[in-house]
Amino acid sequence: MMFEQSANNHKYEFLDRREYNNKMNTHDVESRADLEQIIKNFYTVMLDDPIVGFIFTDVAKIDLASHLPLIVNFWSDIVFGSQAGSEKLYSGNTLRAHLELSQKLALKPGHFTRWLYLFTHAVQENHAGKNASLMIARAELVAKSISAAINDSKKSEMNLVLPS
Repeated sequence: MMFEQSANNHKYEFLDRREYNNKMNTHDVESRADLEQIIKNFYTVMLDDPIVGFIFTDVAKIDLASHLPLIVNFWSDIVFGSQAGSEKLYSGNTLRAHLELSQKLALKPGHFTRWLYLFTHAVQENHAGKNASLMIARAELVAKSISAAINDSKKSEMNLVLPS
């Protein structure tokens, strides 16, 4: 066990050796190469996940060779897009893509929760800092927004009949 002193209340937090090593070897998301590694690690784990993996492999049937660069572009626009001289790299419509996917499979809030958990872990595995936090916050917003939009669109398909 290793320990570190908390800056705000002078208490010590005990970490196992792996947590300590991870904490000591992190850096912020600073380059496209960092984004590529995060996305590669995320998809490696996520595609084998029993809760959401089949959505990508069996339902959406994504082609990783074309999909991963799009996703890296999406995150590059979010993380680095506000820098002077940067042009937008991603031109897709994530909401439309997920609405179309939800026509093939009823996407549930739990699917988005699991996606967010795996994505957060992929970011935090080697990264900490302003850009890493931005990615996690934006991922949460994306997951909530798409989940809400899908569930809201399902409401319009409901046919509720109240007893007279």
